[in-house]
Parts: sequence; C-alpha cells; structure tokens
Amino acid sequence: MTTAIGLVQSVCVLRVVTPRSLPAQDTTATERASSASAVRGQLVRRDSASAYRYTRPRPFHAIIAVPGTLGASAREAVRARYLPMWLAVAASTSALIAADEPVLDETRRLARRVGLPPNHPSADLRLGPFKQPLPTTLGSGLYFLGDGMMSVFLATGFAVRGSLADDMRARRTASEIIEGLLAAGTVTQVLKHATGRQTPSEATVPRGRWRPFARLSDYNANVPAYDAFPSGHLASTMATVTVMAMNYPEHKFIWPVGSVAMGVLTFAMVNNGVHWASDYPLALAIGGVVGKVVVSRGRTVVRDSTAPPHPVEERPRFEIAPVLAPGRVGVSVTW
Repeated sequence: MTTAIGLVQSVCVLRVVTPRSLPAQDTTATERASSASAVRGQLVRRDSASAYRYTRPRPFHAIIAVPGTLGASAREAVRARYLPMWLAVAASTSALIAADEPVLDETRRLARRVGLPPNHPSADLRLGPFKQPLPTTLGSGLYFLGDGMMSVFLATGFAVRGSLADDMRARRTASEIIEGLLAAGTVTQVLKHATGRQTPSEATVPRGRWRPFARLSDYNANVPAYDAFPSGHLASTMATVTVMAMNYPEHKFIWPVGSVAMGVLTFAMVNNGVHWASDYPLALAIGGVVGKVVVSRGRTVVRDSTAPPHPVEERPRFEIAPVLAPGRVGVSVTW
C-alpha cells in the first residue's frame, strides 16, 4: 500500500484542495463571494429533474473522514441488495483457489513469451527519512500501477484543477481519491493480518499456506509470507477508478481505461509472485463498495423544484460473477 513518502504526498494533496489565500485587493468582498460559493457548492446535472451538489472539502477531510467511511462501508456492505455480489465473490474466490497453481503457471508462461520478467525491481528515491521505490523495468512499472502512487498523482491533478478553476467537483474528487485509498488500504490490511496467506513467491505448499492472525512480530519479519489475501493494490485502484467514474459519468472512457489498467495490474502481480488470482474478487468488491460510499458521502442530490417529484435512489451498478467454462476460469466485473 501507500509508502511513507506516498502518505506525505497525500497530505500535500490535501493542502492543495483546501482554500487558497486570496488576493489583497477587495479582500472582504472576495471572501464573501468565495464563502457563499462554498456554501452553495457546485451543481452538476444528474438528470432532467435533479443535480449533484459538490461543496469544498474541509482541510484534511480525506483523513478525518476515514473512520466514518469505514463505518458507512460496513453498513452498506451488509445490505440485502449486496447479497448476490458477496455470493459471487465467494464462488469466484473458491473457484480461483482451486485453479491458482495452473493460473500462475500459465501467467508466467505468457509473460515469458512477451518478455516480462517474474520480478519487479525498483530504485529507491529517498527524501530524508522517507523512501519511495520507483520502477526500473516495464514489469515493475506495471506492478507499480497499483501501489498507491498512481492514485496520489491522479488526486494531485484533480487538486490542481480544482484550485486553479475553483472547481468544487474536482476538489472533492481529489479528496475522495485519497480518502478511498486510505479506507480501502485499512480494510485490506486488517484482512491480510486476519488471513495470513502466503504469496506465490513465498508459498511452501500449493496455493500458499494460510496462517490466520499471525503474531505481529512474525508478520513484520516476513510480510510476503502473510499478506497475499486480499490484494490491497487492486482494492485501492478499484476505489480510485470508482470515485472518478462516479464523479465524472459523462467521461465514458474512465471505466474502460481503468479496467484495462486493473487487468494489466492483476496480470503483473500474479507474474511477479505477489498475488494469486483468487486474491482479486474480494479486493474488487472492497474497492467498489468503498469508492461508492466515499462518493455518496461527498455529494448531495438536489431536486429541481420545477420538475414533477419522483424518488431519487442510487442503485448499485457493481456486480461480480464467476466465469466458469471449459478452459476458462475467472471473474466478470460489471458496472
């Protein structure tokens, strides 16, 4: 997940999305206008009868809101309408566990054919006591798509856009990407410690040994021996893509591009011996639920008073289903 320097960059993003200092001239009038704009927020049309209102996030909102997001995500996840999704996650995970070894072998065979090595070498960028690994090969570059740095870079872009254009939706998106990154990372880290599954590179038995609730000292001494399930990289990436796609539904390319990036990431992590294929269904579900909750908590639905009243309810579009066919074992993700 996010490294120490990545967290520092996250804080820098949070500072960017907070209110900027105003020019000296006509300060009082400008502050009044800015304050009124922040209260009213930015309206983005949802449909012919309603819109979303985005308001400026409070300073360090992405950090402060994480406990609330975790609680809301837990409540959301146990709703009856998510039961089919969790059944699909369980079925897909079970099927993929059975196929983990052949999937690993086939992935590495295909990687060799295209010239991808089964490792992810990196060079460390040091900033005082902090260290950030950077990719040095194509294979490691694919792996680092999901290490949290890409999410930080995307959040930085939205933060700059929001500050320069006083765009509340962009400000919110920047804050929500970091919030989703931290929340999804928290959930996956708890589950990693609870399940204690070996990664392919550390496996001592086929499909990896499971050692639930290992001692913290043992875990920290050899993290790859315990942290395979579920994938924190994929969960955080899924949360980031979900936040961007829900806040910018008019940009239809977000989901296809994000899906391709996640597909490349999952392939690279299996090839690198970091994850089994069965580590992915639950990670996708975690990232999807967290991303949806983060966005829902960050905006409100405003109805057009001139339009006829009608119920406004956001139905989840997230669905995971197993793919089981001759010669094909995998997961189908639909939004």
